[in-house]
Amino acid sequence: MTGHNWILKSAAMVTFTMAVLAAMLGLGWSRALADEPIVGLWLATWTDNSNGPGKGTVILQAWDVWHADGTETQNDSGPVIIGFVCQGAWKPLGNRTYFLSHPSFNYLGADGHLDATSSSVIYEKVTVSKDGNSFAGTGLIKVFTGTDPFAPSTTLIGSLPIKIAGKRVAADPGQLP
Repeated sequence: MTGHNWILKSAAMVTFTMAVLAAMLGLGWSRALADEPIVGLWLATWTDNSNGPGKGTVILQAWDVWHADGTETQNDSGPVIIGFVCQGAWKPLGNRTYFLSHPSFNYLGADGHLDATSSSVIYEKVTVSKDGNSFAGTGLIKVFTGTDPFAPSTTLIGSLPIKIAGKRVAADPGQLP
């Protein structure tokens, strides 16, 4: 085997080994998160937690899925035309408590066109009950200029503190006819 072929073969073997290790570590992370009590389907309710006249008012309800890979998908009760399905990413903080960052585009008008002047991020910190059937916590809805709320050039337009309560939705075969 020539020196050049040996180098190529060695490089290919190292690349393959690294890919296998990365896949194994990734699967391990996913399995580790699958054991977190937040993973599953929830019915979440957000209420206004400001000191304004709307305090305690329900802002929305959502079918909220926290996935084992650290992502989250939400289908909320808002109008379809303004975009009611969005995703987020979550991390465990310990003691059955979780942090969620949930970016959102904003939409305008009767045709639901993208609002290029603003976007939002919802930050949540929730704790799952000991029995695993509910969670509660707080959050903050932040509205920024532009369509990328994480861009360094964005400006905060406004924010609204929220309270969040969730109850687990579990499959119940007893509901079958």
